[in-house]
Amino acid sequence: MSSPYTIIGSDGREYSGSLEELRQWAQEGRVGPATLVWHDADERWIEAAGRHELVWDLPRPVTPAVAPPAAIPVFVLAGFVPRLLACLADAMVILFLVNLLLLPWQAPLQDLLRQVQAQLESTGDSPPDLGLLIRFQLIFTGVYSGVTLAYLVAFHGRWGATPGKRLMGLAVVTSDGGRLGYFGAFRRGLASLLSLLTFGLGYLLILTPQRRALHDLIAGTQVVWLPRE
Repeated sequence: MSSPYTIIGSDGREYSGSLEELRQWAQEGRVGPATLVWHDADERWIEAAGRHELVWDLPRPVTPAVAPPAAIPVFVLAGFVPRLLACLADAMVILFLVNLLLLPWQAPLQDLLRQVQAQLESTGDSPPDLGLLIRFQLIFTGVYSGVTLAYLVAFHGRWGATPGKRLMGLAVVTSDGGRLGYFGAFRRGLASLLSLLTFGLGYLLILTPQRRALHDLIAGTQVVWLPRE
């Protein structure tokens, strides 16, 4: 008497056996839910999972473990005073870097500065030399702005905080708590110039409940306290 069941094994070959043998093969892993099984009464191939007499003996599919959702960091926004102190500390570092950068041109710049001071202290009737004053202002503003932007982008993009902010225990993050990166730091650095062009009024927005300056709103950033280790 021929066996009522025939399966197609993983090697592509046919194997015949009784129902008890198929159940034993299922426990051994030779028969799975997708294994094709022929039954003499059906005269057709049906997957093992579709045969009610086998379904309870088949290995259960392994449910992949779902990783718990990552904890969302909770940040405390920094207020006006710690941000001001951090800004003053950074301003001293930036001023040192500007002087260091201009050191090779110290002599001509000092001569230009003396000319500007003479123009400002002049009480004569002759009008001041506006070209001289504008040239001095452009040199100082251009160098100081360039060094400031490079300083902010480098430290915010790499570490998320300038030395002044790190000294105060502060850091700059995105609105959702992520890292700025260099592009985000560059965008925030450009936006910070707008806060300066408003005669510093953009910084007064830190006093609002949002505690975000004008450049924070534009760049989508916030200044927060670093979490304690």
